[in-house]
Amino acid sequence: MIDTLLSEVQAAYPDRDVALTLTEDGVAAVQAVGTAWLVAAVRALEVAYPGRGYELTLKVDGNEPMPAGVRLDPATAGALFAGQGGAGRLSLSAPHRHRGAKTTADPVSRVLQVPRAELLQAEGDLHFIAPTDPVRRLAGRLYSRLYRRAPVALDTWRQSRNNTAPAARSPMVPKAQALRGARTAPATRGRAGTAGGTTRRPAVWVAMHWLESGGAESWAFRSAEIARDTGLEVVITVDRSAPQRALAKALAITPYVYLAANTLDEEDWGPFLHGLLAAHDVRHVHIHHSARAYGFLPELRHLAPRAAVMDSVHIVEHRTGGFVRQSLELSHLIDVHHVISPALRDLYLLDARVAPGKVAYRPLTDLAGVGAAADGAQGGEPVLAESTARGEGPLRVGFLGRLAPQKRPFLFVELARRLHKAHPGSFSFLMQGSGALGGFVDEQIARAGLGGVIERREWGPAEQFFADVDVLVVSSDNEGLTLTTLEADQHDVLVLSADVGSQRSVIPPLMLVPRAPRGFLTGARRALERLAVDRGARARVRADQRRLLQGLCATEPAGQYLTTYYAPEKEQA
Repeated sequence: MIDTLLSEVQAAYPDRDVALTLTEDGVAAVQAVGTAWLVAAVRALEVAYPGRGYELTLKVDGNEPMPAGVRLDPATAGALFAGQGGAGRLSLSAPHRHRGAKTTADPVSRVLQVPRAELLQAEGDLHFIAPTDPVRRLAGRLYSRLYRRAPVALDTWRQSRNNTAPAARSPMVPKAQALRGARTAPATRGRAGTAGGTTRRPAVWVAMHWLESGGAESWAFRSAEIARDTGLEVVITVDRSAPQRALAKALAITPYVYLAANTLDEEDWGPFLHGLLAAHDVRHVHIHHSARAYGFLPELRHLAPRAAVMDSVHIVEHRTGGFVRQSLELSHLIDVHHVISPALRDLYLLDARVAPGKVAYRPLTDLAGVGAAADGAQGGEPVLAESTARGEGPLRVGFLGRLAPQKRPFLFVELARRLHKAHPGSFSFLMQGSGALGGFVDEQIARAGLGGVIERREWGPAEQFFADVDVLVVSSDNEGLTLTTLEADQHDVLVLSADVGSQRSVIPPLMLVPRAPRGFLTGARRALERLAVDRGARARVRADQRRLLQGLCATEPAGQYLTTYYAPEKEQA
């Protein structure tokens, strides 16, 4: 088996000598991720340190978040193999064409973080607080215990804390000044490790957080496909060490995918980002939740001043602002801010006073299949599914999504407990999804005696889920504008949501409830009790929901906008 894996790696590097040694865990992990995964990680080192040899110590990890790459001399890595995840070694010599050079640099030695095989099938053990030292480990265990035993009380404290911005936190407004300069004509540079003078295709750098599932990631992949279809070379990078479960989707778009975070140490990011500009003729940059790309913008403006920079933002993180803060503070180094919701549009235009010509409000309606349907309707009215004749049985209430802290699945379980206790038989409940909180959810359901009340499903077709529910509950503590809300309406399903992000853009007042957990539970129970007995209320909510969606669909969808944005590149191809 190792011989087969070695042959596959060697095929990717015919100009290098390759050696591969693996433990039993290492074989399982490499088989699971595939050699294309290893090559995509090594590719980041090739860009950062072209022409060098690479000595990698493979470390397998079953937890999320996964640690980043780190510098480590293999000669001192013994402790890593004593129960700390050490799983093998991968050596790649310097390219044969460099042999005989007067000066040969030492090989680059790093730890390559590889997910355990089981982590690719399901999310790993969740650490609420990264266990980087004894104090944090103790705090993490206490937090986990509270989450299991009193999630509503714990979340009440969290939301109160989120409502109070740190005193030292400054307003989210443009701060970096624009950079202007002059230069002599730059020399033509070839790909990393090749001679200069090579004619290269114009490229778009799609800078992502990671290659995992999510609304932001779905839009990032779609934007990469649009750029590819216009003739641009697509380059994809990731900031966050992770299993990178969606690598195959990225590689289907472009061969230039760099799993940088799984192998680069902090000191490597500068050479890597500089090397990226040397390896590719970057004409466009599209930032999708990439802190590294935001941090590189001043240097990008110095080295590639004509590169057009766009970012797409989805959600304002509580307390810090998250990627939106980086976006706004560096606004003068960005050409276009693509915002996906009315709430973000207002934040950029009214609160941060960004120039209107720089802000493109384009919802992801076509990504959810809504915008495409709307295009063919009179006056922009969305084409929606036929209203399904719901039976006279119990009101069917559903939860769809990752079982992750942000989604607060415990609120859905508690809501089900209260409704079932007060009105047994009047409601049925369905939860579809999986994730790191799966064990917590199972325990909560068992404790509440709801094993025969809440139906649990793993991931499956969304169409089947929507066919089996009347109301979708969005219990998240933060969102942008959820794609599941748009998809639900397409299937004639009503949506009840916490008042987060821009959900109020598409949720009628009766179905919009407070974010705070106790207010959420009270408001959601009241709304669902009314829907269960008042069919007229259901009809009114459905009409209001569709009217709001029609307003959203009146705006040009993001995919159509980006296609037009890249059109000049296609004309020049």
